[in-house]
Amino acid sequence: MKNLVDKSEFMGKGRIWPLLLRFSGPSIVSATVMATYNLVDAIFAGSLGLEALGALAIAFPLMIIYTSIGSCVGFGSSSLISRNLGARKRREVNVAVGNTISLFLIISVIATFIFYLNLEPLLQLFGATGEVLELAMSYMNIETGFIVLNFFLLVLVEMVRAGGDPALASGAAILSSVVNCIMDPILAFGLGPFPRMGIAGLALATSVGRGISIVILLAYLTSQRSPYSLRPRYLLLKLKTVKEILGIGLSSTVRMSGASVAQILSTRVASSFGVIPLALLAVLFRINSFAFHPTFGLGQGIIPLVGYNYGAKLNQRVREIAAKATTAALVYGTLFCFFVMIFTTPILSLFGSGADYLAQGDWALHIFAFGFPTIGVQMVLSCFFQGLGKWIPSLIVSSSHQVIFLIPCILILPQLFGLTGLWLAFPIASGLAVVLSASWAIAEFRGLK
Repeated sequence: MKNLVDKSEFMGKGRIWPLLLRFSGPSIVSATVMATYNLVDAIFAGSLGLEALGALAIAFPLMIIYTSIGSCVGFGSSSLISRNLGARKRREVNVAVGNTISLFLIISVIATFIFYLNLEPLLQLFGATGEVLELAMSYMNIETGFIVLNFFLLVLVEMVRAGGDPALASGAAILSSVVNCIMDPILAFGLGPFPRMGIAGLALATSVGRGISIVILLAYLTSQRSPYSLRPRYLLLKLKTVKEILGIGLSSTVRMSGASVAQILSTRVASSFGVIPLALLAVLFRINSFAFHPTFGLGQGIIPLVGYNYGAKLNQRVREIAAKATTAALVYGTLFCFFVMIFTTPILSLFGSGADYLAQGDWALHIFAFGFPTIGVQMVLSCFFQGLGKWIPSLIVSSSHQVIFLIPCILILPQLFGLTGLWLAFPIASGLAVVLSASWAIAEFRGLK
């Protein structure tokens, strides 16, 4: 047990701000780099034409669905592993790790089979037609074929972070994004010995980056430095462990799947107004990722901290971790909102040009930005409940933005205000979700005294 304790016991003793920096800092950096790679993808897609940018907007909801499935296993295992570490249950830790790997393998095979059979109908359902559909198919054929890499990287990163090595976990995620950014122009435009692949090259670049990072994390987990014991007997699925992993991870899946459904509806609404609104939607999603991903990294960092301290019955520390993380998320979101408001035109010019594009984009982005201050708060509170292992409040809180509020707003507001109603739906839903999430968290805080 000594190895496990040595690597994790500082989570229950260190000062909160330094711990947040240690666990969330690397996650924030890696999440920001991930947002940058999404931005780079969009910039290169824009250079291939507005239709390619529109294809990314169509493909984005399906990519979120893929990530949500992998995150279900990854986040669920992170919470379970960290709580067992806090309670010093060595065997349960190793069983959770082994069951996580088995679950990943089973779900990867099933998901690849299902999505390949239904890829074109799904993209048509999302609003793709003509050349946009052709480009979206080209991109998603690669993403779907390598879905196992997407899932495995998500799972390995969370397992390494939960074991007390957040820097290595985030470093691997950063490396994946950096390799992707380097390979994007090489594969998309055919530099050197590589053929020109167009938008499919952007998808292949992503898979190359993931594969390299997976090799590094696997080498660590099978080395003497690993805090886990990866033995065949731990791969045998246990019903109780599987239920805990999937129950806690379900909130991430519902949140991301809800985001996907909301984006499917928004792409259908945007496409009904023409190519420019559809392309703008892809741009807004990429800009939004810079509001979401850093606070997503902050949330990733607090899951093992909350889980460990809750498992060790250090409730005051749990409250302090959640309160300080929420404050940090609110400050960041507010600053990012002001930044976007000031530099709207230069930001939009990264992706395209033209008077109509810039005029419509200026209006859309100013409205969209009002939701940035609250995005991170809701994300952190969702991760707080995941860390506690309370799947019902985690499920409701995490799905409140996308499912409970955003989908109805997208269905109703464009009917009342046209295209402006679509842009208004996002900040309104975000504000309502924070009210619900904060109210529930405050009640939970009182129970942790």
